[in-house]
Amino acid sequence: MDRSSILHAKGVETETIIASRESVAAGDFDRGKPVGAVVAAVKVLRTLHASERPLNASEVARAAALHRGTAYNILRTLQAEGFVAYDEATRTYSVSLHILEIAYGVLRHSGLMDLARPLMHAVSDTYGVSVYVSKVLGPSSLLLLDWVGVAFRTDLYVTVGRPSPVPVGASGVIMAAFGGSSEPELEALFSKVAWYQKPSFAEFLARVKEAKKCGFAVDRGAMFQGITLVSVPVLSPSWALLLILTAAGHSHDLDAEALATLSRALQSAAARLSESARLLRLG
Repeated sequence: MDRSSILHAKGVETETIIASRESVAAGDFDRGKPVGAVVAAVKVLRTLHASERPLNASEVARAAALHRGTAYNILRTLQAEGFVAYDEATRTYSVSLHILEIAYGVLRHSGLMDLARPLMHAVSDTYGVSVYVSKVLGPSSLLLLDWVGVAFRTDLYVTVGRPSPVPVGASGVIMAAFGGSSEPELEALFSKVAWYQKPSFAEFLARVKEAKKCGFAVDRGAMFQGITLVSVPVLSPSWALLLILTAAGHSHDLDAEALATLSRALQSAAARLSESARLLRLG
């Protein structure tokens, strides 16, 4: 092995050790010894995922804080395995659609398709609405897992797998009502998000209080013009907020009586999901 190859190998080895130490420092030690090469590969995938355009190897290396040679080798390996696409003309990389195959497998094994979809279809077919199920990622984000029903123009912004910021709309009210954020934390989050007709924070808190009392939240066109949203919580056995079910319909089709029955139907579906929460694999 020539000197340059030895130096390159040493550089890769050093980066791997550093990545491993960073992971251990972050608290990963208790879950087993982290593999630096895997940590680096995940950094590369996350870098490509976060970018709004394809990136070349140097850009990936800078964004992921990796040696260029390491980033290049990881990119080529991921490309060979089908997880990264390469554009020969621009010499850039992007996440491959093959990732969707894995995402489908995750949903299929999670139990959501067996447990949630029949309940969602029942509500959608009865009331002529779209029904969405989202996983709570934390105090400031939801991840849309699945949806059924008729298509609305708002569906362009709530595609499966796309995180959405909260607190916005009816789901944001549910997050605030049944999540663990304090009022100052909610106010900080609320100041950063956009609605079509954004209420004041005091008005938002009033909606949160009402949602805690009745177990559902309604948004009549404040999030999306002409669209009414109804959201309910799905709680874990320990009463933690696990999922949120949301129905969306045209406001002119949902009068007070229709909203009342739709809300009860969503609550019934959420209760069924809560009872089956132990069967769901949503890690």
